[in-house]
Amino acid sequence: METSRRLASEGFDGAEVERTVEALKSEGLLDDESLAFDFVVLRSARMQRGKRRLLLELERRGVDPGVAERAYQAAVDSGDLDPQTLLREAVAMRLKRERVLTDAGLRRVYNALLRAGFPAAELYAELKRQRDAFGPAEHENHDEGP
Repeated sequence: METSRRLASEGFDGAEVERTVEALKSEGLLDDESLAFDFVVLRSARMQRGKRRLLLELERRGVDPGVAERAYQAAVDSGDLDPQTLLREAVAMRLKRERVLTDAGLRRVYNALLRAGFPAAELYAELKRQRDAFGPAEHENHDEGP
């Protein structure tokens, strides 16, 4: 967990770190479930991150993978996170940045959003749908994908 690592890096020994973390948890001041839920909701909206990237970032912060997965699903179930809307908006924003919608530009958008954690098949379909909305005159090699 991130708190444990930070305390250890400040020079606290393992026993002190463990006691401190347990005390914080028992007082309700350290709650991985709430932290993960808030992280998923805020990062997905602000940073336009897909599920894969969000879960990876939580795991890097020391959140148990099961806790991270449950937090993601809770955010979806509560309506605080809509993966399809997030993907649609992320694609639209990235496409807007491209001055001319070339095949190279489409590949840049696809690769950037793939790195941001969006699922490849859904990303490809949404990118194709939005590309086709521009019309064939707006991009080169209309029938080729990203």
